[in-house]
Amino acid sequence: MEFRTAAPEDLPEALEELTVDKLDASHYRITAQGRDWIVAAASCHVHRDVAAAFYRAIPPRRVPWSKRVLWRLLLAAAGTSAGKWLLLRVRGG
Repeated sequence: MEFRTAAPEDLPEALEELTVDKLDASHYRITAQGRDWIVAAASCHVHRDVAAAFYRAIPPRRVPWSKRVLWRLLLAAAGTSAGKWLLLRVRGG
């Protein structure tokens, strides 16, 4: 949840199982962990983490076999001094 104002000094970085009540046009009450905070803000925006649901619906694409082999060879070469020298020469450095 995002408010367009500064957070109260004693508001924790993360809150779980909270409730937000709109008191009037520009005041909200946040209740969590047995405490209340009053926030003066013109508006309030809710943000939700949807990454897990997204990746369940659209599984990641499998990397082609040729790219996997190429990267394994490049990383193996970069792990040796001769391979580093060769990669720098090919790159122009």
